[in-house]
Amino acid sequence: MNRMLVLSLGLVGVLAAPLAAFAADVGDDVDITSGIVTTLPSAMAAQKSGKLTDLAAYRMADTAQGLVVFDVAEKTIYRLAPKKVHRYELESAFGGGSIDFSGTVVAVNSGIPEVEVKDYSVNRRPKPGAFKGCL
Repeated sequence: MNRMLVLSLGLVGVLAAPLAAFAADVGDDVDITSGIVTTLPSAMAAQKSGKLTDLAAYRMADTAQGLVVFDVAEKTIYRLAPKKVHRYELESAFGGGSIDFSGTVVAVNSGIPEVEVKDYSVNRRPKPGAFKGCL
């Protein structure tokens, strides 16, 4: 019986280790590709439920709390320090675009890492009617 308990606890530790690897600490380097720009409540809902459709279920009033970047691969929320990436650039990717960036975590507020961006590129949301489908 004790062997099973020890084996079970060891297995839980091994399975929990990858989850801890995604937690960003101050000083960690971050490299995000195709991060989704969204509101904080939408990102938190997507992180909790695991459904990416929650990223598009935002209210415009929630943008007053600020825009965040949701990394789909790691299911992590990042807040970008405004020194290099301006709000208008994030707004151009809001609602369908994405952002690629690399930087360093400078603070963690309420469990959300704030990143000082070194290099970035914003992929603007497509204009309405831009996709014509299969012609």
